[in-house]
Amino acid sequence: MGEPLRSITIVGGGTAGWLTATFLNRYCTAKEGRRGPKITLIESPNIPIVGVGEASLPGMVVLLNQLGVSESEFLKLTDATFKVAAHFINWNHDDKGRPTEFLNVLNAPGQIDGRKLADYFVTYDPAHAGPEAGLDYVRLFSPAVEIVRRNLAPRRPGEPDFSGELGYTYHFDATKLAGFLKDVATDRGVNHILDDVDEVNLDERGFVKSLSLREHGEHPVDLVVDCTGFRGSILQQALGEPYESYSDHLLNDRAAVVQIPHEDERIMAPTTRATGFKAGWNFNIPLTTRVGTGYIYSSKFLSDDEAVDELLEFYGDQAKGYEPRIIPMRTGRVRNAWVKNCVALGLSCGFIEPLEATAIFMTDLGARWLHHYLPTQDFEPELAAAYNRQVSQVYEEVRDFVQAHYHLNNRQDSEYWRVAREEMKLSDRLQENLKVWEHTTPEMMDLGTSYLFSAPVYTLLLIAKGFYKNRDLAKAQSLSRMAYERYRSEARKARPNQLEGLVSQAEFLKTGGKAPGGPLAQPSMPDFSSFAPGSTKIKLGGAPKNVKGRRRKLKRR
Repeated sequence: MGEPLRSITIVGGGTAGWLTATFLNRYCTAKEGRRGPKITLIESPNIPIVGVGEASLPGMVVLLNQLGVSESEFLKLTDATFKVAAHFINWNHDDKGRPTEFLNVLNAPGQIDGRKLADYFVTYDPAHAGPEAGLDYVRLFSPAVEIVRRNLAPRRPGEPDFSGELGYTYHFDATKLAGFLKDVATDRGVNHILDDVDEVNLDERGFVKSLSLREHGEHPVDLVVDCTGFRGSILQQALGEPYESYSDHLLNDRAAVVQIPHEDERIMAPTTRATGFKAGWNFNIPLTTRVGTGYIYSSKFLSDDEAVDELLEFYGDQAKGYEPRIIPMRTGRVRNAWVKNCVALGLSCGFIEPLEATAIFMTDLGARWLHHYLPTQDFEPELAAAYNRQVSQVYEEVRDFVQAHYHLNNRQDSEYWRVAREEMKLSDRLQENLKVWEHTTPEMMDLGTSYLFSAPVYTLLLIAKGFYKNRDLAKAQSLSRMAYERYRSEARKARPNQLEGLVSQAEFLKTGGKAPGGPLAQPSMPDFSSFAPGSTKIKLGGAPKNVKGRRRKLKRR
């Protein structure tokens, strides 16, 4: 067995670089007198971070807790807000051509007599065939619809950090998040070098031997982590690792992004809103100080100027005087994320459009896998092969789930949506599963992997898209209507207690989550089992606009 690594060098700052540095420093630091690798991050003073990607998945809650940081400080220093769901609007239409909506929530459904709640809903609830099927299904097992409708925080004032009524994650300022993680990392001993990498020097084996820094000279390398973003300066450029495009699966290749003020600072939706546009979709991410928004679109169907015009028209006076910037996007991944002594994380590893806010979680996951497969100075090839296998599987998993949103659309008003539905390439697994799911609801064994998107998440998507509207499950005769009615009755009775004591998100964040008349409760170690990778994820958004720019609310039932 080879000698332990002496150093790990991370090239590139931003969220990916500083998240990796903070995590590896936390879990690779030597214990009980042993010597661990020195963690160094090299960051260019001349290359700005992308600064987008301001929503996350529940894994962010796990990460912050494991890093031992204060949730209250994180919320304050990154302008963060809570997110309990993603709110999808105008991705599908009802029988009269009107936009429908649904919430992709972050807590999982229960069971009835050990059998899936979804099976009972599809079999016995007439709402499963209605335009609000997704919302009606969520109402059975989660208070998320009510929390979103009333723009509530998922935690009660005075409750401990990392606790609350239901699963949640965060929106945040990406630049401030990078700064927050930088402070945590450097305070804990990560070596920070502010300099440009002019040359990547390889040895006779093709391994990275050293980096030539403009001001600091030669920097020797054991293991180097490439966090240089879309450039892929080390893995792709210096080591020549090819990039595998997903453009046959996903249409979108451009983003027009802009930061605008709140229309009303008293209303802060606990959701990421994703509204279908003419040739893509609009994201809306509320922070305490502003709103991050943009248009994710395909240049095959829309010019940059047309995209900007459509985006600004949608927001009207709220965006008056603001100028979106255009960001080219390349969906796909490198063939291998670990080559020789270099591992790529973040955008340098790959990118799948931001629809499901997976970018930060995949960086987190990659850092965890790197720690698990940490090599010696011999750089055992079996470890790199295992790591690369996991990375390729998770990117394909995310690609398939994101594409399912588009493939299952029924919009007839746009050539873009028709092409997304009918002409894009589907993976063999997704094609096979959609055929299987015509007869039954998704099961974990169908998926192959579920690092991020489990069977219940697919089930919610299918129900919301009207997939089961005219279908009967083969197992229907073995399900009890009386058992379903009892479940619905108990769920309705429990809802007032779930909502009791919750306040608006704006009020909660303004007061720092403190209980009226008393200090914030002391943090305690929560049970994160419901947030584990593979658990149900969900997202929402409040007070949306429809495609004509008018305000409309979730309907009360």
